[in-house]
Amino acid sequence: MKIHRTSFLVAVAALSLVACEQPATTAKDGIAATVGGDAISAVELERAVARLGKLDAAESAQARGRVLEALIDQHLVSHAAKEARLDQAPEVVLAMQQAQRQVLVEAYMERLFKDMAQPADTEIQDYYDRHPELFAQRKVYRVQELELQLAPARVAEVEAQLKQSRTLAEFADWLRAQGIDGKTGVAVKPAEQISAPMLAQLINMKDGQVVVVPLGGNRVSVLQLQGSQAQPVTLEQARAAIGRVVLGEKRKTLLEAEIKKLRASGKIQYATGFAPAPQTGKP
Repeated sequence: MKIHRTSFLVAVAALSLVACEQPATTAKDGIAATVGGDAISAVELERAVARLGKLDAAESAQARGRVLEALIDQHLVSHAAKEARLDQAPEVVLAMQQAQRQVLVEAYMERLFKDMAQPADTEIQDYYDRHPELFAQRKVYRVQELELQLAPARVAEVEAQLKQSRTLAEFADWLRAQGIDGKTGVAVKPAEQISAPMLAQLINMKDGQVVVVPLGGNRVSVLQLQGSQAQPVTLEQARAAIGRVVLGEKRKTLLEAEIKKLRASGKIQYATGFAPAPQTGKP
C-alpha cells in the first residue's frame, strides 16, 4: 500500500506531539540522521516506528525508512517555521506551552498508575453481579429514537402530547407543527452501547412503549422500543472487559484524589470575573 509523503509526514508529526520536548541526543544513542546540525537519534526513530503499532520484521524495516524521511521533513519544516519567526507568534507559543503541559500531565499520570494492581477476581465478580443488564440479563434492543432540541420548560407539554398521540408518526407531525426541531432514526444496539439513562428506561419497557429521556441541556430523546432479544454474557466472556472498566474506575478515583490533594496544597488565585460560581446543595 502506498502512503502519500505529505500524509505520512502529518501522521509522524501527530505521533511526535506526545514527545515534543525531546532530551538532548547523546553519543550512545546513535545518530540516524542530522538536519541542519540537529540530530535525529536512533532512539527517536525507533519510538516513532513503535507508535505505528504492531509490525512484522519486513513491515518494520520498510516503516523505519519512511518514518526517518518523515522526521527529516518534519525537522526541515520546523526550521523553516523558526526562520519565519512563527515560534514567536502568540498562538504558536500558547499551543507549544499547552502541548508541553499535556506531555507532563501524561507522564505524571503514568507514574501515578504504575504500581496499581490489576482488579481482583472478587472485584470483577462484584461488578458483574451489580450490572445484570449488561451481562446475565443483557439484551439487544431495536429502538426508534426521536432526538429533540427542546427548552426544559416545554418537556412536560411534550410528554403530555406524547401520551395523547396514537402513533409516533402522529407525535412527530405535532412536533413539526410546533416548530420543534428533531431528528429520527432506528438503531439496533446491545446494552453496553446504550447510554446509562436510556438503558435504565429500556430495561423496564415493553415492546411498543414510548418514553421521554432528558439528555442534558436542551436535548431530549423520545424512545420507542420496537423489540429486544436476550443475549446474556457469562462472567468468563466478560472478565477482560470488566477488568478494564474496574481498573479505569480505580484510576479515576486515584486521579481525583491526587488532584484534590494538589489543589489543597497549590496556590490558586482567580482574576476578577473568572472565579467559579459557588456550588449550592453540596456539603
